[in-house]
Amino acid sequence: MMRILIVDDEPSASNILKILLERHVAVPKEIVVCHSAEEAFDLIETFQPSLLMLDIEMPHLNGFDLLNRIPRWNFDVIFTTAYDRYAIKAIRFSALDYLLKPIDIIDLQNAMHRHYIKYFHKNEVSNELIQNLVDNLQQKDPHAFKLALRTNDGAHFYSVKDIVRCEGDNNYTHFYFLQARPLIVSHTLKDFEEMLTDQGFLRVHKSHLVNMRYVERLDKDNLIWLQDGSSVTVSRRRKKEVLDILSVRQLKP
Repeated sequence: MMRILIVDDEPSASNILKILLERHVAVPKEIVVCHSAEEAFDLIETFQPSLLMLDIEMPHLNGFDLLNRIPRWNFDVIFTTAYDRYAIKAIRFSALDYLLKPIDIIDLQNAMHRHYIKYFHKNEVSNELIQNLVDNLQQKDPHAFKLALRTNDGAHFYSVKDIVRCEGDNNYTHFYFLQARPLIVSHTLKDFEEMLTDQGFLRVHKSHLVNMRYVERLDKDNLIWLQDGSSVTVSRRRKKEVLDILSVRQLKP
């Protein structure tokens, strides 16, 4: 049976989430609610949840502070939050789930389905992902975040500057690195485009997302050449944007 601990300083929000779980998530479960990170810290020891549904914005200790205080995370986490761009970016970079308030039933069911798969298969990866989140949140610059990539053989963590390009293949994305073997991740290229665009990446084609710091040139055949010796096709509508970026780079002293 799943043991779910809801942590939210707003009683109305936590009660609504509890009702949604009871009515719309059809798995055996026990749900406990608390209204502060301090109370949650003690309950984690006694209740031993398999899932923590954790509000980020709380007085005194917020959700991230709570995770920092826990010596070992032997549970999964789904964050609940109003829109917080920096926090959501850190969560997504660590391949963890979040729900925006007010919580949508379909989003909740999808997040719980992903948790159930991890719970059913006794997946222990969450501990590494939470550690990566904690480490990322200690960075002052989101460009220093490490990206968690989950594959069939576990979680892998990379600095964004080590990624040369990403290639989409239906619901999968192939990652290519400067000095590591390629990886295949079960997420669409669009998912990573949303995360990496403000990190210096550009979608140059429907199938290609490129780290522009590694671009060497664009040739007459609309092939963009990268420092690792690879090349990818640039779509016609993206050609001007690529040329503009390369021109700016050449103008810099």
